[in-house]
Amino acid sequence: MIGSTWKKLACVGLIACAAVFSGCGNSSKVAVVDYQKIENESPKVKDIQKQITDKDTEIQNRLNQEAQSGLSDEEMQKKVQAAQQERMIFVQSKQKELESLIQAQCGAIAKEKNIGIVMYQRAVPVGAVDITDEVLKRMDGSSKAGSASK
Repeated sequence: MIGSTWKKLACVGLIACAAVFSGCGNSSKVAVVDYQKIENESPKVKDIQKQITDKDTEIQNRLNQEAQSGLSDEEMQKKVQAAQQERMIFVQSKQKELESLIQAQCGAIAKEKNIGIVMYQRAVPVGAVDITDEVLKRMDGSSKAGSASK
């Protein structure tokens, strides 16, 4: 009888531990952000895309001038490779800038609304709070405030 009681207590203890470690009863909310919508509607994203387009135009104009200056094929190839690398670094920096801006806004909203985790919308099918519109509003507000302080 004592052995049976210990087995039952051990089972109950294991179940309780499993429930605690699995997050059972966790009331944290999950939020989603639709990055596609942000890319399509945010003026900040459109500004970054324009900066990338302007950089592409600048690089292309520079390469055209260097091509007309009579450089050898080998030198021109080096210039093209350097320009491609310059563009890649510029695009990556702009992508990181945008990502950090979105993450900062998501983090602030999550903290205010007591949200435990923010995920991409396509990763969460149903049951999460959509904070995309709030992120868009804050990005627009922060981009105006950021440009006024410069």
